[in-house]
Amino acid sequence: MTEPQLEVAFGAASHQGLVRGANEDSYLTAPPVFLVADGMGGHSDGELASRAVVDAFSGLSSRRWLTPDLLVDAVARAASTVSGLHADGRRPGSTLTGVGLTQQGGLPCWLVFNIGDSRTHLLRDGELTQISVDHSVVQELVDAGELTPEEAATAADRNVITRALGAGSDEDADFWMLPAAQGDRML
Repeated sequence: MTEPQLEVAFGAASHQGLVRGANEDSYLTAPPVFLVADGMGGHSDGELASRAVVDAFSGLSSRRWLTPDLLVDAVARAASTVSGLHADGRRPGSTLTGVGLTQQGGLPCWLVFNIGDSRTHLLRDGELTQISVDHSVVQELVDAGELTPEEAATAADRNVITRALGAGSDEDADFWMLPAAQGDRML
């Protein structure tokens, strides 16, 4: 059986946005793993938390393919490290979203993972699809049928997340596996 082939071109950039004075994001682009960790705004030293997340995943870059177990272990390492951070008497935190390269049945696949409200999208054949699901109060209200997606976009508590790494939160990640196709763009 021949090993699946997948050629990946990648890039990364980050910006603090229009509200914050500092950028608390960190990212990793080291095949077979690509991720963004967003230090939680309003929490002390969010940039330390996001950097700790990246550090927990950086050892995976020596592999050709990832397995779900390797990603679960990296999430657990990140959660443990971030949970151990204390700054100014507060516990910093980070959201996380990313993609790992894996194979299933001899086919290359995207293994998407996320915790929090940072999102991963797939652009395929001109169609943009959100893969990850936000861990937020408004997403729970949308899922329960109490808010429409349009109402959620302007809801007062749209930035309240229900899962993150650190900050005393539930640290379980969600995972999705998708067959990779030529021309895919993971955002």
